[in-house]
Amino acid sequence: MRDGLTTSAREILIGGDATEGSLLTTAATAGTLAATILVFLFRPAFALPVLAAFLLVTAVGWATYQAEVARLLTLVATVLTVLTVGFITYFLFASAWPAVERHGIGLLTVPIQEGGIRWFFWLENVLPTAESFWNPGSGAYSLIPAIWATVIVTIIAGLVAGPLGLFGALFIAEVASDGLREVIKPAVEILAGIPSIVYGFIGFAVLNSFIQDAFLDDGASFLIAGTVVGVMALPTVVSVAEDAISSVPDSMGDGSVAMGATKWQTMKSISIPAAFSGISAAIILGLGRAIGETMAVAAIMAAGTGFPEPLYDIFGQGVTLTSRIATSYGDASASTLDVLFVAGVMLFAIVASMSIVAQYIERRMEAKLKGQQ
Repeated sequence: MRDGLTTSAREILIGGDATEGSLLTTAATAGTLAATILVFLFRPAFALPVLAAFLLVTAVGWATYQAEVARLLTLVATVLTVLTVGFITYFLFASAWPAVERHGIGLLTVPIQEGGIRWFFWLENVLPTAESFWNPGSGAYSLIPAIWATVIVTIIAGLVAGPLGLFGALFIAEVASDGLREVIKPAVEILAGIPSIVYGFIGFAVLNSFIQDAFLDDGASFLIAGTVVGVMALPTVVSVAEDAISSVPDSMGDGSVAMGATKWQTMKSISIPAAFSGISAAIILGLGRAIGETMAVAAIMAAGTGFPEPLYDIFGQGVTLTSRIATSYGDASASTLDVLFVAGVMLFAIVASMSIVAQYIERRMEAKLKGQQ
């Protein structure tokens, strides 16, 4: 068994047909890399010379035994990526745990109205209630308002990015000519390169005035924030959904047209169902960006603190989980910082859950299209 493990490890590291020279080169590369990491962690002042030695050994190895060195570097990159994610996850949960121990269920305190307990999906019957829900000076750290604001902004963003992204992807993949497609798709993807603070400033300066004039509202609302974040999610939805629709075999659409179906009927009955897993993943990824958006929401609703009145009022304003972190960590005390880490854990759990759901949908649809269920 030990010989089998050794052989497997050798094949992973350097392949099955390694020579003595490739063994020495791979060992030298791995050794200098390990030395670089250790020196960086414990003696940072000497990291630069050791890094230069690693780069020199890697360059020589790449010129002489490229396949073996490339195999080692890809393995190291994969391991470091996994370790980095693991360390970030551990640090996030470890930093949030003191706040959970200190405040417990108080982190989900439901605010009280002037006339009594505020109705909030009957949660006031199981969660603690208080008049003050966010006051670090008095130790009030309820995240319920931020969670609810995140839900509202995400729903509005999904209603903007979902339909627009789907129809945009259908147009690019099924309707536009090749020349037009080469222009539209890069133009849509350029939207992803615009900084989020720019989106927030444009939303506040343009949409805010429109909302005030058209709806006689004060502006700076969930509607503006959700719309802006939905536009920010559009490049992700359009790009991923267009790739999914384009991957549908042409023979499926040709067969539909041969049976007398129109272009729209083919898209509606063939392209969308066949690419549903990719479209679902696109929308979920777009919503993931909407949930994690910070600066645009903070720029639009910087003054929001509590619940909208009523709860479903899209013209109200509040602070989301991300904007709570962005606007509070600068002058936060140690106890407040721990609570902000709890907000980070909530965001991490939400986005991770959405990723798992996207993978589940993709596998179910793939199995269905292959006739396995």
